[in-house]
Amino acid sequence: MSQPVPVWQAPEPEPGPSAGTNFASPGSRLIAYILDLLIQFVVVVVLGIASIVLGAIVPPLAILTALAIIVVSVGYFPYFWARDGQTPGMAQMKIKVVRDADGGPVTTGQAILRLIGLWIGLAVFYIGVIWIFIDKRKRGWQDLIGGTVVIDAEPTTYTS
Repeated sequence: MSQPVPVWQAPEPEPGPSAGTNFASPGSRLIAYILDLLIQFVVVVVLGIASIVLGAIVPPLAILTALAIIVVSVGYFPYFWARDGQTPGMAQMKIKVVRDADGGPVTTGQAILRLIGLWIGLAVFYIGVIWIFIDKRKRGWQDLIGGTVVIDAEPTTYTS
């Protein structure tokens, strides 16, 4: 009487904050961040050129464009995270940020805390963003500080 040979099966992927969602991969998060930095760079360069041109014509307008550069630099990520959970780069990678507790939309306060957490995580030799490889829910320091998690925007359906 022989024993049946066990068949190896891959483990089920660990679900995100609700059924049918998965945590975003580190690769998609990195590509989304790079895309967002490129978008910010282009906007800041255009505003910088506008500041120089307007400063030569009407000096007070140069101050307004300089303020716009600061607003874009600081407000880009929190604005998009609080608006619909996705920056343009995250939308391209089909990932989004949600509340860790219940998968709901991120509040403005959480978005600001998340940005501060991102700055801290980057400032400490990138350990805060590398943390997504250590945390079982793929959260970086920005997610832990902001109470958020990054998930795939399109739910995955599993068939048996």
